[in-house]
Amino acid sequence: MADQLERYLKSKLSDGVDRRDFLKLGLTATGMAAVAACGGNPTSGSSGSSGPTGPEFKVGAVLPESGVYAELGKSITNGMQMYFDSVANQAGNRKITMVSADEQTALASAVAATKKVVEQDSVDMVAGYVSSPNAAGNRDYLDGQKMPTLIANAGVNSLSRAAKSPFIYRTSFSNWQPSHPMGTYVAEKLGKKKIQLVYAKYGAGLESVAAFKETFTAAGGTIVGPDVATPFPNNGDQTPFVQAINTGEIDGIYCFMSGTDAVSFLKKAAELGTLKKVDLVSGSGFFVEQDVLAAITDAAPLGALTGLHWALTLDTKENQDFVSKYSKKFAGRQADVFAVQGFDTARVIVDALNAVKGKTDDKLNFMKAISHVAFQSPRGDFKFDPNTNNVVQTIYIRKVVHNSKLGWTNQVIDHYPGVADPGK
Repeated sequence: MADQLERYLKSKLSDGVDRRDFLKLGLTATGMAAVAACGGNPTSGSSGSSGPTGPEFKVGAVLPESGVYAELGKSITNGMQMYFDSVANQAGNRKITMVSADEQTALASAVAATKKVVEQDSVDMVAGYVSSPNAAGNRDYLDGQKMPTLIANAGVNSLSRAAKSPFIYRTSFSNWQPSHPMGTYVAEKLGKKKIQLVYAKYGAGLESVAAFKETFTAAGGTIVGPDVATPFPNNGDQTPFVQAINTGEIDGIYCFMSGTDAVSFLKKAAELGTLKKVDLVSGSGFFVEQDVLAAITDAAPLGALTGLHWALTLDTKENQDFVSKYSKKFAGRQADVFAVQGFDTARVIVDALNAVKGKTDDKLNFMKAISHVAFQSPRGDFKFDPNTNNVVQTIYIRKVVHNSKLGWTNQVIDHYPGVADPGK
C-alpha cells in the first residue's frame, strides 16, 4: 500500500500543480493513508461493509428482573452480554440481539414471558430460566415449538432425565450435581455423621438435599430430623426456622437456599448466633455464593463448606481474566457463578452459530452443533453429556473465608472432576 501511495504522489507532482490542486492532493493522500492504516483498499470503493449480512439472530432471554431471584437474573444477563460484546454481537454472519422478558417467580409469569418472546418477538432461540419449576413448566411448550433452548440456571433433574428434550440443553448444572459429592465429602473426609437438612421447600431444595442424603447415608451418615423446610419464597420472619436447628444433637447442617432466601436466613442465624453452635455449616454453593456474601458481609458463616461448579478464587487464566473483565465492565460488580453461566451460555450460542455458518432453519442440526460445543470456561472444562444434554463439570469444595482483597468469598480446598448427572 505504501508503494502505491508513493507512486501516486510522484505522478501528480511530476505533472505540476498549483496551490489549490496541491491542497486537494494533500487531502487525497491523507485519506489514502488512513485507508491503508485500517487495512483497506483505496481502489475498492467505500460502499462495502464489514458487518454481518445475514438475518438477525434473536435470543429470547427469559430471566427474573424482579422478585427473589432478580440479582441472579441480572448476573446471567450481564454474563451473556459480556460474551456477545466480545465478539461484536455477531456470529455465523448474523447480528445477535437479546430480547428480554421478566421470568419473575410464579410459573404463570414465566409461561407468559416465554410465549411473549416466542410468539410476539419471533425469537430464534430461548435462553434463561433461574427457577426449576419455571424451567420444568415451560418444557412441553418449548419442545412442542421445537424451539432451541439453553437453560442458563434452573437445575431441575427431570430435564436431564425423563423430560429430556432434543431442543433443550443446559449450560448450568442439574440439582443433583453440586450436592452429590458433598455427601461423600462430609461423611468420609470430614467424619461428620449426624447432619440436619435445611432447605427451601420447592423443587431445587428437595432435589439438592436428596442428592446429598444419597451419598451421605451410603457413607455411614445419619440424617437427624426433623428437616427444616422453609416456604419458597420466604418473605416472612426466618426466626422459627433458624430456631428449629437442633444444635445440641447434630454435627452440623446441610443447606440449600439461594438469593434473598439465603440472605434473610443467614442474617437471622447470625443475629441469633445459631450457626456458631454447630461444628459444620455445609450446603450447595448457592447458599453462600458471591451474591449472598455481598449482601450479608459480616453475617457470613466463616468456614462454611459448600459444593459448586465455580469459585471466584479459582486460579486459572480463564477465570481470572473473566473476573477482572467482568468487574471492569460492570462498574466494580463482583462476578458470581450466575454471571459465569450467562457467559458460557452466550459462548455456546456463538460457537454453534459459527459451526452452522448461521444456518439455523434445520433446528435439529443447530442443536447438534450445540451438543458438540466444548471449551475452557472460567469454571474449567466445559462439555455436554450426550446422554443428558447437561454439562459435565468439576464440582469444587469451597470454604468461606475473608480475603483482604476480595472480601467475603469462597476458597477452593478440594474438587471432584468430571461429575455427570446419572440421567435416571
